[in-house]
Amino acid sequence: MKINWDNPTEEARIEVIPLIDVIFCILTFFILAAVGLTRQQAITVDLPSAKTGTTQMQDMLIVSVDTVGQTYIEQELVPRDQLRQRLLAYQIQNAQGLMVLYASKTALYEDVVQILDLMRSVGGDRVALATLPTGVNASEVTPAEPPNLDLGIPGLTPLPTPVPAPEPTTTVPEAPEAPETSETQE
Repeated sequence: MKINWDNPTEEARIEVIPLIDVIFCILTFFILAAVGLTRQQAITVDLPSAKTGTTQMQDMLIVSVDTVGQTYIEQELVPRDQLRQRLLAYQIQNAQGLMVLYASKTALYEDVVQILDLMRSVGGDRVALATLPTGVNASEVTPAEPPNLDLGIPGLTPLPTPVPAPEPTTTVPEAPEAPETSETQE
């Protein structure tokens, strides 16, 4: 800010126009920070498929087991020692509720059996094992992710999928043969 001491009538001013870019940078920072903090992380559970089975449409408690054996209730990580208390609390609140186990294809069989046994001891016959109908993509019905959730930046159109490069060839192209010319002697 330049102050002219020779001219006392001129007042000192704060120019707002140069500060607009700083204000927009700060605003952008807070918007992106708020979006990043509110985004929920999803649990990836790859369910096995089955040809038989019926769809259950009632109040359900979703218990998930991922590939490393971690247990989740409604996308919240729950230690195994607290799992029984959480299942009992659900069973008391929802006497007719169904407990569904979403176990990954690659989860250990022992983990799945232990959790199913624990669920049966708490819920009796209101326990089910989730499977996918034949022909359904696992990412469409994974309990961890809401359907059609785009994890990109809100308001932006996703970029198209890049086209893969062609496979490299190992053959060397042959050079074209030179046309035969007749030489004339003098």
